[in-house]
Amino acid sequence: AEEGARVAGVDLKEPDPGGLACAIAADVTDEADMARAAAVATEELGGLDGLVAMAGIQASAPTHELDLATFRTVLDVSAVGTFLAMKSVLPGMLARGGGRIVTFGSTASVCAAPGLSAYAAAKGAVLQLTRSVAVEYATRGIRANCVCPGGVETPMLAAIDAARTGPDHFKEGHPIGRYADPAEIAAVVSFLLSDESSFVLGAAVMADGGFSVG
Repeated sequence: AEEGARVAGVDLKEPDPGGLACAIAADVTDEADMARAAAVATEELGGLDGLVAMAGIQASAPTHELDLATFRTVLDVSAVGTFLAMKSVLPGMLARGGGRIVTFGSTASVCAAPGLSAYAAAKGAVLQLTRSVAVEYATRGIRANCVCPGGVETPMLAAIDAARTGPDHFKEGHPIGRYADPAEIAAVVSFLLSDESSFVLGAAVMADGGFSVG
């Protein structure tokens, strides 16, 4: 929005409308809800040129102690939610002759970590889904890429850190020595939505302060 784009925000609870052309309450795991959200956004904006799919939740537990309902919920929000977001906007993008899709994976999309089996499965699925969509629609003017952040200074990560009882190996695993500011991740997304990234397709963009190579 700061660069002149008209943006529709979608969240389970109606987003703060500040800076948005429209704010829509919808459940990313509900196909009808996401179809409605896409229709409202298309009507309000006059068409959709880009999608940023970033819904996700985390659950940390040893795999043998992780209950099935939690495992399914994590996959539903991240993987199924990303699929439904894509499915809801692709027809309009095809009709307009193209579009850009940016999904949110994680370092967990490519790096294993103990206690994160549900989250890693979900984020790995998001990355492979994005790659599949990228090659499927490459000749139709649609580019899809996956941003894979490391730690980002967000309330969710702050809560995880506050509950930590042992050493903070996650933060220590970033060679840059810190977590990302949300604006740094937003800049990567902005690049992938722009014409400047016209030859970037199906990429896992590791915006992780070196975590995945450390």
